[in-house]
Amino acid sequence: MRRGPMMLLWTIQHRAAYLQLLENGIMRADEHHLFCEDDFLHAYKWIAGQMSERIGQPPKDVHYPVWAWYQWEGIRKRPDMRSHRRWTKKGEPIVLLTIDVPDKDVLLSDFGMWHCVLSNVYLPLSEEDDVDHTEAEKVSSWNRIFQIDTQTHYWDTPKSTQATFWELRQEWVLKAERFISA
Repeated sequence: MRRGPMMLLWTIQHRAAYLQLLENGIMRADEHHLFCEDDFLHAYKWIAGQMSERIGQPPKDVHYPVWAWYQWEGIRKRPDMRSHRRWTKKGEPIVLLTIDVPDKDVLLSDFGMWHCVLSNVYLPLSEEDDVDHTEAEKVSSWNRIFQIDTQTHYWDTPKSTQATFWELRQEWVLKAERFISA
């Protein structure tokens, strides 16, 4: 039974992860299959720490989040799978899941700004702000990714908003669409 407000999201998963969800009723990020190289591991650890502080501790033995889309290119709609093929190998079976996740379990962040965290650089809001900063100022600036309503000339591309949560439950799945990556 669902309780509390729910958030409509879309997540793109490998078919093996989807089959795990069907078999176990739950899917968690497998750290052996993260979409990150060693140079992005700091960012994944940072976002996991932010999730612990903002939405609560992860379940036992969970270290990294499941990722989804809240908004793609300025519009609350299902992502266009043609633009997502660059994140998977050609011919790879993937599944786009339309899901409804409890609001309290989701942390939203700005996808464009997230790239400053991935790149381990300061997140400026203007050209004047894009100067050298201390390490502490750099890490503190990353909190701006959670201000998803921030609109500045510096970040004026159509906003994409990502969602992270600790686990995906089968009962949250509204629709599953299978694709082969082109």
